[in-house]
Amino acid sequence: MNTFLKLRSVLPIKHITPSLLFLAWSIVNTSCHSDRSQVSWTFVSMPDFLNVDCDYPQKGWEESLTYILESINKENPDFLVIPGDLVMGHWDDPQWNSKDTIAKYADRYYSAWMARMKYHGLQFYTSVGDHELGDNPWKDSTKIAAIAHYRNAFKKHLKMPLNGPDHLKGTAFWLRHKNVLFISVDVFEQGQSSQGAIKAGETGEQLDWLIKVLLANNDAEHKIILGHTPILGPVRKWSSSGLMIEEGQNSELWQTMKTYQVDAYLCGEVHAITCSERDGIMQIAHGGLIGYNTRTNYMVVKITGDKLEFLIKEIELMPRGGHLWQTKNNRPLHNVVLSDASRKAGFYLVGSTTLNQKQVPKFSDRKGYFAEQYEFSTDQAAPIFRKNTRPGIITELPKIVVQ
Repeated sequence: MNTFLKLRSVLPIKHITPSLLFLAWSIVNTSCHSDRSQVSWTFVSMPDFLNVDCDYPQKGWEESLTYILESINKENPDFLVIPGDLVMGHWDDPQWNSKDTIAKYADRYYSAWMARMKYHGLQFYTSVGDHELGDNPWKDSTKIAAIAHYRNAFKKHLKMPLNGPDHLKGTAFWLRHKNVLFISVDVFEQGQSSQGAIKAGETGEQLDWLIKVLLANNDAEHKIILGHTPILGPVRKWSSSGLMIEEGQNSELWQTMKTYQVDAYLCGEVHAITCSERDGIMQIAHGGLIGYNTRTNYMVVKITGDKLEFLIKEIELMPRGGHLWQTKNNRPLHNVVLSDASRKAGFYLVGSTTLNQKQVPKFSDRKGYFAEQYEFSTDQAAPIFRKNTRPGIITELPKIVVQ
């Protein structure tokens, strides 16, 4: 029943004046807006899942992967975001036609990755990672020539929204879900760097597109950007090359996020957790490398009106045995096991904070990996955690648990 009919049911029509109608409409509209602003919902972030070429089901892995995905499902998320590195992606081969081999393995491993998500009923949005482009560095002519084929394979199989800049449709995109704007950027642009023909960052046409999307959605209650590589450093890293946007806080991407008041930047790549806040933006680098590392994690984000609650949860894993076959030499362990104790304990909380747009500072109750005492200062030497050169030997990182 509309506002006029409601009034007519309780008042004679001669008493329903334009001013009374306007007052009634204002009350109804304000109430509806209040209801919308207080709606609660959840999404989950889990970068670098899986960062390995896996079949579905994958012998030696599937039981543990099922436990992880069922744990995510219990968070009741509207969807899952994966800021890059779904596969190992070492599919280019100078001895063969890279276009054909990339198409062959993309069909096998992307299809398996998506089948697993479909089985568990998880809707997802995923950014492109370096492994979706053959893995860094990009220095030899075969890998450089293969980049376009890798992007086409990602676009074909993952079917992300086609609303990005013309040259990156399917690998850069945006969506607006309820009161939150999400923008997924493709940080792997052409340009010379220490990585060869790719320079991590966002400039030119893609940056113009990003600004247009932010301006068009300026009324969004929250703004979150997804990208594979960290921007702020230093960050903890574990079994990772530590690829980053070299200009850091001075990069065009970070300065654009600052100008347009983005709330959070979610990234992966480093397979460890570091939460760094600058300019009112929280960079959350997290995710784990299943099959190599002995822990993995995901982050739950609960949204209620102008508040966001960030909860990072972790679990112990036991990778062991021989090595799972991959197209090249970087191979994870053949079995990923969850102990009975880990299953019983489940994912435990290792970091939490609340974002409140009405508070200064807007991030409060910072615990675990979000706590400021765990944030590396830019004027101190960064702790470096590198993969041991011997296969299967992993250097552990310290564990922080929220009590």
